Amino acid sequence: MVLNDASTAEPRVEVGPDCLVIKSGLLDDLVLPGVHTLDQVVEIERLARAAVRNVASRYSPNTQRAYRGAWRRYRVWAESLGVQPLNADPRIVGLYLAKASEGLALPTLRVHLAAILLAHRLAGRSLDAKHALIADQLAGVAALQARRRVRQAAPLLPDLLRRLVAAQPNTPAGWRNALLLLLGFGAAARRSELVGLDIGDITLVPGRGLEVTIRGGKTKRGRVAAVWASGDSGFCPVAAFHRWRAWHAVADADAPLFIAIGKGSRPGGRLSDRTVARVVQATAEGIGAADPALIQWTQGVVAAQTLGRRYSAHSLRSGLATAAAEAETSLKKIMDQTGHRSSDVALRYVRHADRWKDNPTEKLFRDRARGG
Repeated sequence: MVLNDASTAEPRVEVGPDCLVIKSGLLDDLVLPGVHTLDQVVEIERLARAAVRNVASRYSPNTQRAYRGAWRRYRVWAESLGVQPLNADPRIVGLYLAKASEGLALPTLRVHLAAILLAHRLAGRSLDAKHALIADQLAGVAALQARRRVRQAAPLLPDLLRRLVAAQPNTPAGWRNALLLLLGFGAAARRSELVGLDIGDITLVPGRGLEVTIRGGKTKRGRVAAVWASGDSGFCPVAAFHRWRAWHAVADADAPLFIAIGKGSRPGGRLSDRTVARVVQATAEGIGAADPALIQWTQGVVAAQTLGRRYSAHSLRSGLATAAAEAETSLKKIMDQTGHRSSDVALRYVRHADRWKDNPTEKLFRDRARGG
């Protein structure tokens, strides 16, 4: 039996004439060459089960999916060189990190390394992530990439968010997307957290707005984010929630809040997190093509038509943090809303706002221009 769900099923080991095959839903089948004794097979299966349980309890389905893709890429690369993927050789892993760094950012590279380490744990093989050939490679990549200008998704600030919401069609998909955008911004939710919301995670607070319970997520801590209502019904999270729920009128509190919509407005299953990015990018690109003066810091039709490339699902989350910092919200309150555990990460948004506050060039350029 091939296992498909790492969170509920146990891995098993199949013995071949000259190898072991470790089957689990966590990664692809892992082939461990060589002849093994019965005691070794039992121990490897025990270690594989322990590794799967640990990963399933610690990591979200999105992270597990990222591990599968990362391991697959490493396996294909190793096999193309005639190297066994489960070789436990830090030299080979170091070479892969060097090759992969040509197209991957450091955080993604760390995910690939974590997937390689996990595969070795599943196979009962020891691979030291702190070995100099691996650690030095990561340190070198970090130094090189730190010198480059990292292109980050622009924060989606309230003025543009208002336009994105207004651009949604008066259809079930449009009602869903409007709420998706407003909650993604207001609750500063990661896209996995956003599509992971159930109907019971939203509480209406009369006279105030919505309380959004975000369970788990990247930090596994969970949080409750308060999102105020707006006097503008076209830009109000509460009004958007009512519009969407009038169509998606499922009573089950454990049912997904955001669902896919098929042809003929046929309800589907839980929305994919990739849809969040598509909604942001497609809408931004569409209104950018129609409004070349949309972004204050760019000029011309060509710049506006590339608007979709500037934004991603993360733009909603970073937009809330940036706008809150510009409104002089305290760092603690920003971190409470975003769920950031590291003040260093949240401080990036505050520093962006401080960079423009009381800046000496304002009096030299902006004020002088106003005075003629």
